[in-house]
Amino acid sequence: MSTSLSGLVSGIDVQSLITNLSAAYQAPITLLQNQEQTQQTTLSAWGTLQSSLSSLQSALGSLQNIGSTNNRSASVANSSLASATASANAQQGSYNLSNIVLAQAQSVYSNNFASTSSGVGTGTLQIQVGSGAVQNISISNNNDTLDGIAQAINSANAGVNAGVIYDGTGYRLTLTGTNTGANQSFTVSASGATGSLASLSYSSGASGGMSLSQTAQNAGVSINGLPVTSATNSISGAIPGVSLNLLQATSGSTTLQVNASNSGFVTTVQSFVSAFNKTMGTINQLTAYNAQAGSGGPLLGNAAVNGLRTQLLNLVSDPAVGLSSSASYNSLGSVGLGLSSSGTINLNTGTLQTALAADYQDVVGLFGQTGQTSNSSVQYVSASGSTQAGTYAINISQAASQAQIISSSAFPGSGLTQSESLTFGSGSQSVVVSLSSGSSLSAVVNTINATLQQSGMTGVTASNDNGKLELQSAGYGSAQSFSVVSNVASGGTGIGTSTLAASGTNVAGTVNGQIASGSGQNLTVTGPGNALGLQIQVLGDSTGNLGTVSLSQGLYQQMNSLLTQALSSQNGFISAAQNGINSTIGGLNAQIATLQQSASNQTALLQQQFAAMQTQLSSLQSTSQYLNAFYSSTSSSSSSSTGG
Repeated sequence: MSTSLSGLVSGIDVQSLITNLSAAYQAPITLLQNQEQTQQTTLSAWGTLQSSLSSLQSALGSLQNIGSTNNRSASVANSSLASATASANAQQGSYNLSNIVLAQAQSVYSNNFASTSSGVGTGTLQIQVGSGAVQNISISNNNDTLDGIAQAINSANAGVNAGVIYDGTGYRLTLTGTNTGANQSFTVSASGATGSLASLSYSSGASGGMSLSQTAQNAGVSINGLPVTSATNSISGAIPGVSLNLLQATSGSTTLQVNASNSGFVTTVQSFVSAFNKTMGTINQLTAYNAQAGSGGPLLGNAAVNGLRTQLLNLVSDPAVGLSSSASYNSLGSVGLGLSSSGTINLNTGTLQTALAADYQDVVGLFGQTGQTSNSSVQYVSASGSTQAGTYAINISQAASQAQIISSSAFPGSGLTQSESLTFGSGSQSVVVSLSSGSSLSAVVNTINATLQQSGMTGVTASNDNGKLELQSAGYGSAQSFSVVSNVASGGTGIGTSTLAASGTNVAGTVNGQIASGSGQNLTVTGPGNALGLQIQVLGDSTGNLGTVSLSQGLYQQMNSLLTQALSSQNGFISAAQNGINSTIGGLNAQIATLQQSASNQTALLQQQFAAMQTQLSSLQSTSQYLNAFYSSTSSSSSSSTGG
């Protein structure tokens, strides 16, 4: 509680005296508070720099895989007929598209029925799509209405969609294939049928059953006069790197154009340049000196900040690390990135576009980490932050392989002598493929592939290997495995009643003499050394010395490493500066608290002492007044006595 002393007793302005003394006590506190404010300003500046560098690092991330940016565009002159997309490095050119035919799914419909809720008949409907397995659908008194039959077919996932349609005269059951394509045609038969259930059968050319409204057909288009077909309206692979989507059938033609398009690459670089310039502006502001005001930014003269600025500028102006000296473009300046006097980047997009068109890979190497191999059977995949730029020798001791099973005997020339079932196993999945008596090897291959595809076991395919049945995994490596067994001991497909199992093998070898781990066709360097983290893909079955892989370390890797070090919470100079300032601020606050407490105690003591003085003076004043009054009274009495 504040105490005020008036000084009326002593005649001294006690409150003014205490206020002046308190101000004297406050002077060192104010000095420390000013020092704390300066430290807070500097701390805030470090936070601003930290935030700016973090934003730059985030923007820099887009350069890491800039080589995967699509550098192609595709367009169709008549966009109502087809659309197209092109992936990176697709062959540029102009292609004529003509005689477009759209893919269709087969559709059939039944005779009229008066009601959807009346019984049609019982029995078993058997649906077979292409050469796949037959799906049996039981129809009982519980589901023998049109609606019930449609629901039973749909629940069976038999490869067709069922519906009931009223055409103005009655209700019809319609069946439409789930997928388009000529190999997706289907048949429907009925066994043990009662009532009208047999009328729901369909087979091409047969009468008395359902009617065909649309045939199953492939999509087709002539590309530069060469006919190409597909089970769907999407066509990929006909033109490497280009995907076509057919939209409208026509007997006419249109033009597909595949061009170089580096707009995505340029946009990515522009975003980085914008972030870099913003960061340099922040650094310039924090370290600037105002000659007129005679003051500077809070980080003016800081050696660590100045060093960081210099390193950032050098990364932009110096030649790239890892690129060949004979490279067409070996510095950012050569592709249109120049530095201004303030340290910001001026980007000439025209120069960048020209460089990309002339030597795309060299330009990619300036910005992101990229690799090139000397052997076409080896492909560069990726590298880690630990991988150093350089050229490394590749030595392969074992090529990757697929899981493969080949029948022990040649397939009968006259076809299967009896029906046969093959049971495939892959992981936890098991699929039974039923093969009909008399089937040729070609028919068996088609049936196996269709059944496995329909059942979701897409990792195994069948083929004809010089008259023998060959089964093979789609992928490579030890993770690829499957088994197969037949119910026919000998002859037939040649698989036999003993389960056959196969697994693939992983690629094995070294890069730069360093230990590497294989997974399928991919080989990743795991042993210590400059190539640590480098990953390549080894195609084919060649072994031994397979040339070299050269890795360039673009702007991303170098600048990201620099920023990561600066921003490290463990040993980064920003964190160290912040910790030091926080420690200083803590010390100043402790001193301020101590001085404030001392000043408060001194002020309270002064107030106590002055209060005691006032009390004493007041007491003396009372005594003085009493004595004065006493002597005055005595004097008056003496005068009266003398006069009498």
